[in-house]
Formats: sequence, structure tokens, C-alpha cells
Amino acid sequence: MILIRYHHLFLLLLVCSPLFIGCAAEEETKFTVVAYNVENFFDIDGVAMFDDYKVPDEPGAFTYSRHKLATKLNNAVAVLKTLDSGAGPDVILFQEFENDFTPESSVEDFDAFLSAHIETTVNEMLLEGWKEEFAGIPSVAWMVKAMADAGMSGYEVAVAPVKTFDSGIAHVNAIFSRFPIQQAISHPTPDARDILEAQLSVNGNAIWVYCNHWKSGASSPSREPIRVENAKTLRALVDARLAEDPQADIIIGGDLNSHYNHSILFPEIETGINDVLGSHGSEAFAENDLYNLWFELPVPERYSEVWRGRRGTLMHLLVSSGLYDGAGVSYVDQSFDKLVIKGLNADQLGRPRSWHFAGKTGGGVSDHFPVFAKFSTASFSPVADLSTGLDAPAEEIPLGFESENVRIGALPDGEYLAELTDDELAAKVDILHVVEAEVTSFRPLRLRVNQNDWAAYAPASRNVDQLRRIGLRKKTPMVVSPGFWRGERQLIVEGIVTR
Repeated sequence: MILIRYHHLFLLLLVCSPLFIGCAAEEETKFTVVAYNVENFFDIDGVAMFDDYKVPDEPGAFTYSRHKLATKLNNAVAVLKTLDSGAGPDVILFQEFENDFTPESSVEDFDAFLSAHIETTVNEMLLEGWKEEFAGIPSVAWMVKAMADAGMSGYEVAVAPVKTFDSGIAHVNAIFSRFPIQQAISHPTPDARDILEAQLSVNGNAIWVYCNHWKSGASSPSREPIRVENAKTLRALVDARLAEDPQADIIIGGDLNSHYNHSILFPEIETGINDVLGSHGSEAFAENDLYNLWFELPVPERYSEVWRGRRGTLMHLLVSSGLYDGAGVSYVDQSFDKLVIKGLNADQLGRPRSWHFAGKTGGGVSDHFPVFAKFSTASFSPVADLSTGLDAPAEEIPLGFESENVRIGALPDGEYLAELTDDELAAKVDILHVVEAEVTSFRPLRLRVNQNDWAAYAPASRNVDQLRRIGLRKKTPMVVSPGFWRGERQLIVEGIVTR
């Protein structure tokens, strides 16, 4: 059974806006839908499936804490606030809120929760105004409050019900909507998070949204049969909806742990996203009924993650043909994109800045970029040639300092990094440096920089191969970024500088 929670503080701000249901029906309403995996958004009650989030009695430099929850909240909200002139998106499909195993401290009424804390802020609650009774506040409620603090309010919230600890499911999906949620249903699917289905009313027009988080391991064909089952669950829901109304307005979003061109990358297996769900790239809807909005972007711009030096598209928004029929709600052509803000959620190369625990406050945002698109109650109006879906590549495209033409001379010399404390080094995570280094060991990989020994990691296999060709104890210019792994300082080898 789905839990639906509402908050309508600041409702007066909506009066006579396009979202207010009493406004003229003929007035066009435009709105933004976001799919956002917020990467392990856990509360701080210490009850967690992952050891990293168990909040020990004596916090260490790399343990989770209320300071680090404040960082996660502030950074995620800052990303969302860049949309729609600071108002934030109208519909958000969230993944990776914690599956809260302490229901005795759950928040059932978001109105009451916000009213109770209207005189304070999230930062005050977590820091100087901390009270032990705050520890059990679930992560969804923290997000509702942080967004309200930033002026993003008026959302109704639907959250999938929590699972038991022995389920092995660490996360739940959630939908935030400024439009009324007419109904919400949670659908279990094998070995993955429940698919959350919600019917929204946009100025009286029904639109169906599906929030997903399929089985992880996109690069693992052995896990694809699980994603196939996840896809079957979703496909059955969509088929049932289309059987009632063939022109139903449907938006599917979330982390499908699949690439938009998965069946091309893995032609020898049945894929969930393409073969079962029927995701495709043709806006003619001649053979399939779900268009994947990744095809709106040029091929090099199609990525929401970078894994081992290659672009990936695990985050998705798919739309049905009903959003092209001129009735109800329509997709705004060419409005799809990923949300990339360099210095906030993206590094110098345009890669996601993953969350990390280093230092007092931690840092980064998420290992996924959010994806978004705009919709309207006006008729669909093409602004470019409709996609044919014929340009999907048969390989994952690299993304590294070589492909992005980084100017080596503009990068700081990384010799000073060894002199920094862990807290100081934490502020340099994800920042590219150039060093003269020699490999002292391959298993494990270790580097020496100006007589200082470092643990190292080279995520792209091409860089490992190049280092092996160079050999041990030969000084080589490299592009690196500092990081931490299980509390140990390390240099991440981003590439080898060729002279």
C-alpha cells in the first residue's frame, strides 16, 4: 500500500498561477519533469543497510554524520534550484531515498512537519540547533524541508512503502508533484525497488508517471535477466493503461540501470529496456509506443554517468505517443537534457561529482546527473526534424581529459597534495592536477610523486594498459585527481600526458 503525504504551505503563492486549478482552463501550463538519483540519501538514525551510513557514536573523518547529511541536502537542492528560474521543477521522480527501517520515527504529515519547524532551517536543525529527537527524521522529510527552505514548495509527495531489512532493498522511490496526485500505487518487481505509479492532474488533464529504479549492474550481462523481469513489470503496467486509453499521456522515468542503446551494446542477449519495454528512438511511433528522449541530444551529449572512462545513460525519461497527439498534455520538443552545473554536480570534464565522505562535511552530489524535460497543455509543436532513432552508436563513447581537450598547462601541479591534511585534501577531490609520477607497483597500483608514495586507481583500462607499456619506476607526466578509498588517500589516474 502506497503512502501518500501532502504539504500545501505557501499555497497562496500558487493562486492565479498556471498551476492553480481555478485559473482559466485555456491558459497554457508549462512544467518541468526531472528524474534524479540522489545517491544513497540516508537519514542519520544509525539504522542502515550500508555500513557507511550507520553513524557511529564517535564519528571519524570518513563516517556519516549530520554535517554530511547537511552537505548532501544543500548540494542536491542547489542542483534542483537551477531549474525554472529558481522555482525548481514541478514534478520530480526521485531514486535512492533510504528504505527507512525505523517506522516509529516516520513523518506521516508533511504539513505538520513543516509547520513545526517553520521558524528554523535544515542547517540549523542539523548543526547548531541539533536535538537527538531529529535523528529519526526520514530522508524524504529532510528533502521536503530543505526544498521548502530554498523556496521550492507546494509539493504533494508519494513514497513507496518501506521493505523489511531482510529484503535486501536499501532504497525507495518517491514522487514530488506540484500537481494533485490523484492516486499512487507501488508495484513490486523482482530484486529491485518498487515501481511507483502515480496519476497526476494537470489542469484537469490526467498524466501517468512511473518512477523506476531497476536492478544495478548495467555492464553485467549476467544481471540482465533481472532487468528483463523489471521491464516486464513496467510493460504490463503501461499495457494496462494503454488498454484503457490508447492515447494516455505517460512519462516513464528514473534509473533503469540500462543504456538507451543497450540492445546494440549487448546484441547477444535479451534486454529489458529495448526488447521487453520497447524503448526506441523514432518519434513516428510506427513500431513501438515509447520514445526515449535521449535521442533528442547529439550522440556525444548522451550521458548521465561516466563509468571507467566511458559515457553511460542509466537515467531516463520516456514518453508515450499520447504526448504527441495534440490533446491533454504534450511534450515540448527538444526540451530534454541532462542537468550539468560545473563546480557543483560536475567536474572540469563534465562528469558527475559523486558523493564522498572525506573531511568533516563530505562533498560531491551524485554519481548520476538528473535528466529533465518540459511539458505543456498546448499541442505538440515540432521545432526540429523528428528523430528516426538511426544514430545510436554500437559502443560506449570515452570521456576523459584526452577526449575533452583539456589544456595541460592550465592544470595545477599536484606535488603539493602530499602536504595537505585529509580535511584539506577533501576540498580538492575531483579537481584535475598534473604530476610527474612513477609506478612502483601494479598490484595494487601505487605511484611515487616527488618521493611521496600514493595508493592509486586508474578507472579506464586504456590508462592501465598504457602504464604497463611504460613500465615501473619511469617518471611519466600524468593527469590525476585526488580522492579517498576506504579512508586511504589516493590519486586517480585520469590519463597519461604524451609529449
